[in-house]
Amino acid sequence: MSDKRQLVLETALTLFRAHGYHAVGIDRVLAESGVAKMTMYKYFPSKNALIEAVLNERDLRFRRSLLEFVNGVDDPREKFRALFLWHHCWFKEDSFNGCMFINAVAEFPEPNSSIRQASINHKALIQDFIGSILNQVLATEISQRLSAQFSQLLDGATIAAQVAGDRMAAFLAWRSAVGLLLLEGVQIELGNSFESS
Repeated sequence: MSDKRQLVLETALTLFRAHGYHAVGIDRVLAESGVAKMTMYKYFPSKNALIEAVLNERDLRFRRSLLEFVNGVDDPREKFRALFLWHHCWFKEDSFNGCMFINAVAEFPEPNSSIRQASINHKALIQDFIGSILNQVLATEISQRLSAQFSQLLDGATIAAQVAGDRMAAFLAWRSAVGLLLLEGVQIELGNSFESS
């Protein structure tokens, strides 16, 4: 990958994450990256193309970090907790400003938007990953249903952490997940607040 392309991508990712998509213009990305306009357009022919590339990069980094964290635990039941604990740790990061994919859909709500589709694809991949963990202890049909519910719990926690600054959002979502699992006959210790983890 070209160094210039990567520099534009990194700069745009940082700016979009902190300030949103419409609020950050191409001129600001160019000014902060130090890359010439013609060079940037060589790699990203439009702002929307740049946003899509940023979302694709964020998707790769997000899933790599989440998978490494969760797969670092052997017990399938502990992997459930790790899903929520990872989010708790993310919410505490100084750079946390909500989910870039949820934010993208809010700014690009058009049904046929390629930016919206990139966000939908990311959420589907996360849900599939959650389902793959659930499949280790539950029947496929139950796993599919619970993976959707877990995804919604995590998205809700992310919004609560962003909007209300709720430091307990991930743990509260985990409490709900434990209840859902119990309904399916999977008993897991709730554990202490994530603040002690």
